[in-house]
Amino acid sequence: MSFGNRVFKKPEFKKVSDVIWDIPKTFKQGMNVPARIYASKKIIDQMDLQVYDQITNVANLPGIQKYAFCMPDGHITSS
Repeated sequence: MSFGNRVFKKPEFKKVSDVIWDIPKTFKQGMNVPARIYASKKIIDQMDLQVYDQITNVANLPGIQKYAFCMPDGHITSS
């Protein structure tokens, strides 16, 4: 999927538990921390690709510590 001039792919998740999934810092250049998503596999599979783009952008913010968190209701609103 492309967002503007960028092409975005679904990340490879590291399963921490049945409801905790990590996107490693190596996924996107500049990530300071991993992105952590709290959701079932079913919900993860139904999330918009833009949710992953957004949470990995949060992981790039200066001063962020430990993880960038996304809850199971993570979604993108269309304007």
